[in-house]
Amino acid sequence: MTDSTEAPGPGTDVAVTDEGGAIDTLAELAVEPVEEHSHPDAKQYVLIAVVLVIVTALEIATSYIDTGHTNWIIIALGAMAIVKFVLVTGWYMHMKTDHPLFRRFFIVGIILASIVYGVVFMVFSSTVLKS
Repeated sequence: MTDSTEAPGPGTDVAVTDEGGAIDTLAELAVEPVEEHSHPDAKQYVLIAVVLVIVTALEIATSYIDTGHTNWIIIALGAMAIVKFVLVTGWYMHMKTDHPLFRRFFIVGIILASIVYGVVFMVFSSTVLKS
């Protein structure tokens, strides 16, 4: 007795049958492809570099300000450092287009590092900050 069904050849779609008799091909069962994230083009990289140069120049100029309000200078330098950090990690380190899990790990790490930095800053605030 010969069976009338033939095994599919290599490279052909295999049919899967369920109890209702419906047939789905492998093409219909395939997993959806991972969506591509658009990476910045050269123009965006140059624009970010120009912004980073400007912020760095502002940081240098701020550090030369001779005033009795060092608390405001420290806050201004910290804010500019945060801006630069976000730009570098977001675009040059591709965190903006990275997988969300990796982004979360990175953000949790930077938050914990900021908390440790803040604690150390407050411990030595009597010697660093002046009224």
